Amino acid sequence: MTEESGNGLTPSQPISPCLWFDRQALEAAEFYTSIFAESQIDHIMRSGVDWPAGKAGDVVLVEFTLSGVAHQALNGGPGVDFNEAVSLSVNCRDQAELDRIWDALTAEGGAPIQCGWLKDKYGLRWQLVPEAYWRMTHEGSPEQVQRVMAAMLDMVKMDVAKLKAAFEGA
Repeated sequence: MTEESGNGLTPSQPISPCLWFDRQALEAAEFYTSIFAESQIDHIMRSGVDWPAGKAGDVVLVEFTLSGVAHQALNGGPGVDFNEAVSLSVNCRDQAELDRIWDALTAEGGAPIQCGWLKDKYGLRWQLVPEAYWRMTHEGSPEQVQRVMAAMLDMVKMDVAKLKAAFEGA
């Protein structure tokens, strides 16, 4: 294996999500890093020899950072697809940030699901959650939390104004 540049995992983050792709690891990492602030490609590992999922010179592994968190994208070959069992949860500052990220991740073949969940064009699941939702569900009375949860269950993409109205009993 050869490398082009890199940081790799650090003692401050010894565990990193590794996302399995057929042959789109670099493309996906570039897509994801274009959406989130404080994001970049950290390391690209290419194979020096032919290997089960590709040829010499092909990208094997991409280490990348999303909003300051290390991730890996592996070109592991066909036969493995993302499913609902694992997703990446994104804490969004406000409705504008949530809308921007939602639109980017659902573009080009992505799809909304429900309750703030979506599937991107690679099949990876994401949940976009506004900070206001976390505050309301952690600081509200049991009745307020119940109303917020009920409102969220009726949503596809989370709507901060509707969540706040439910919180306030409006």
